[in-house]
Amino acid sequence: MLVAAISVSASVLAPAFAQESYPNRPVRIIVPWSAGSGIDVQVRQFARQFGEALGATVVVENKAGAGSQVGYEVAVQAQPDGYTLFAGTNANFIHQYMRPSSKIDLARDMTAVSFMFWMPQVLVVAADGPAKDVASLVAWAKANPGRLNYGSGGVGTGSHMIASAIATRNGLEVVHVPLRSLTAELGPMLTRGDIHFTVPVTGVAAAQLSRGIVRALAVTSEKRLPQWPDVPTMAEAFDDDRYVINSWTGLFTPAGTPADIVRKLAEAAARAVGTPEHRASADTLFFSIDDAPATNPEEFGRFIRTESEKWREIVAESGIEPH
Repeated sequence: MLVAAISVSASVLAPAFAQESYPNRPVRIIVPWSAGSGIDVQVRQFARQFGEALGATVVVENKAGAGSQVGYEVAVQAQPDGYTLFAGTNANFIHQYMRPSSKIDLARDMTAVSFMFWMPQVLVVAADGPAKDVASLVAWAKANPGRLNYGSGGVGTGSHMIASAIATRNGLEVVHVPLRSLTAELGPMLTRGDIHFTVPVTGVAAAQLSRGIVRALAVTSEKRLPQWPDVPTMAEAFDDDRYVINSWTGLFTPAGTPADIVRKLAEAAARAVGTPEHRASADTLFFSIDDAPATNPEEFGRFIRTESEKWREIVAESGIEPH
């Protein structure tokens, strides 16, 4: 009887003890983008501060491919024990609505933990071109139906979706030109007139802007960026709040992760996001951590559900046939 009692007590206490001791081994964050990309660089900076706050070694693993699907599948299939996390972005929603056959569903398969950073995008044209502001770009495109091209980082990327939304909402007949590398080809393609506008993330455009190769017409953020105070937001330029279309990255864990572990992860993430190191790295990349939607699971979860609907509508506007 004594042995049985001890066995029962041990079985009751074991789960509680396991969760109380979390974390007791390294935690990994799956980044579904290539090493050295802006997202990867910022997540790695976050991971250092996050690991200190969590009291664990945090390892970043790059699992790039198929528009974030490769990394997503690795994370979704992991045990929901808090040791495999996922750096999710709005690109997951684009992929979900463009390719329903992929079975991606961030809101269903993952538990939202915390916001990490914004990645505003910027509408740019050639510095010596005729478009001096958003109004003149729209007028130029309308005067030349089918003759203006816009570049993007590829079909289904944020740059594609936002440029497509601009075209659809303003009745523009323009041609989409997917580029092999928006970072490398942005300046030369605009300068040669191969493309006439594009909407990269601010970090990609920053170097070309500083060299006077391109002109920034508007940013997708809710507020003007401190680095470019004279550049209006798209919401200002188009007088339409639907153009607040920030890209973002957040921290997720597979659905079913115990609530106390999710809470511990969120608390550590909140401390990491608030560090001067994370802010300095974001500023360098022209990313942002201001006006965070939330660093707690409940509020961030609500933000994710709103974003899911926003990107569903943007994908539908693009006219791309889901497959």
